[in-house]
Amino acid sequence: MSIFYERKDPYKIIKDLTYNIGNAAVDLKSSNNRQDIDLVEFTYDDAKYIRKQLQVNSEEFYYIYAYITVYCSNLKELNININKIEGILQSRGITTKKAYFRQEQAYISTLPLMINHCDVKEASKRNILTEGLVATYPFISSSICEKNGIFIGKNLYNNSLIFIDRYDENKYKNANMCIFGTSGAGKSYYTKLNILRYRLLGIEQYVIDPEREYDNLSKSLNGTMIKLGPNSNSYINIFDIREKSIENDEKGFLASKIIKLMGFFNLVFGELNEEEKGLIEEKIILTYEKKGINFDDNSLYKCTNNSNKKIFKEEKNMPILEDFYNVLCNDPNTKKFQIKLIPFIKGSLSFFNQHTNIKLDNKLIVADVYELGEDNLKYGMYVCTELFWDKIKENRKDKKAIYLDEIWRLIGITSNKEVASFVYKIFKTIRKYGGSAVAVTQDISDLFSLEDGNFGKSILNNTSIKHFFALEEENIKILKKYTNISEREEIDIKSLKKGECLMFAGDNHILAKIKSFEYEDDIIRRRKRKNE
Repeated sequence: MSIFYERKDPYKIIKDLTYNIGNAAVDLKSSNNRQDIDLVEFTYDDAKYIRKQLQVNSEEFYYIYAYITVYCSNLKELNININKIEGILQSRGITTKKAYFRQEQAYISTLPLMINHCDVKEASKRNILTEGLVATYPFISSSICEKNGIFIGKNLYNNSLIFIDRYDENKYKNANMCIFGTSGAGKSYYTKLNILRYRLLGIEQYVIDPEREYDNLSKSLNGTMIKLGPNSNSYINIFDIREKSIENDEKGFLASKIIKLMGFFNLVFGELNEEEKGLIEEKIILTYEKKGINFDDNSLYKCTNNSNKKIFKEEKNMPILEDFYNVLCNDPNTKKFQIKLIPFIKGSLSFFNQHTNIKLDNKLIVADVYELGEDNLKYGMYVCTELFWDKIKENRKDKKAIYLDEIWRLIGITSNKEVASFVYKIFKTIRKYGGSAVAVTQDISDLFSLEDGNFGKSILNNTSIKHFFALEEENIKILKKYTNISEREEIDIKSLKKGECLMFAGDNHILAKIKSFEYEDDIIRRRKRKNE
């Protein structure tokens, strides 16, 4: 197959169009034949449209020539294949002509000789503007083919390849992503594919995994796996204050930490009123004071024996939940809060009552909170999210990403305003740290269940790239309420097959088929390669 493009002089084209528009206007007035009027009107509107594109939108005018040579080992097979190709083209509104008595000239035009034979040019010539011309380039999407992007898949309309660089600040307002889809639609596979491809680029990635879906991927990519649960030896102390939790030019380690702790205790104690919040904050401050930590940031540093150089206090010098529990015991007004903390101190959740013992020096870290069980997942997800957020703020120059699988648990009805606000803050501000926040969920109704859906809507509005895999009709109705999907796109989402999605990338709306290579599929599914 060969396609030739021939650029024409726009001034001459505009002059000819203006002449033809004038003639067409005269014909419309003088003709009495309805069929002739319809034909002239069609030509008249087309000519005006082309002239407007050339004059107003700075489009270029081209002639396009397309030639296809079909070859087979026998005549019968040849005729079958020709009919198939003609049928495909005609179904897409493309007319075809067979090169009778000009087969040799047409064949020469399809060879890699850059010859557009004059004997067949006139018969195959068609008009095209720049916008349409760009879409004819093989493997190129006129809207999404970004130079530094990763491969996503194919455009379902024209089979062009899609490459997206979500960190492109010139094109996208942020690098955030949403991945929504029902169970089995392909959203988890696509998320893993993103993690794999960005791992190859050396980008820091942190994953909250409530369903134990990323364990094998982490092992395959030599990532760090953090498992929180009664059977694990990994511990994260919710009272840790980390040196990188605020930036070098900022102050207020303890004040910043108290805000995050209030979110955690809202999850544990239930929604707190203003009086209870004040009481809890007072006890948090007292807990840190017992470890020599106060609102003076210098209290978090200590001098070494050999020099006057200050170093930040280690994890073992931080209070733990039991210290807070003991402070609550000393006040009868906090008795009810003390009782609710018993599982965290002496019971099934006592692994939260430990000093942090994990290292975060890997560029791929997966937090597995599966063992916490349905009722306690939100605690583990919040603790890990807060840990990763501090890690993300360490260096503004490095690219990084945090993946929040089943995000509805943090911003849905089972959560609270403080936690949801913290997650929303991540989506709103992660861009300035060179980061990308990725929301993954299948429970769209739960995503918009807190505060009349305000937090879910805010996260959607602060996300430049959205992927909608197959969804149930009820979820599509909820989605339409909070997004600008059209009626046509509603139908598309209902009919999507596994691995297909409707993709919003900036202002572009594209139906895409997610594609992976065999070695990627082997890694994601943890299969042995054939040659191993």
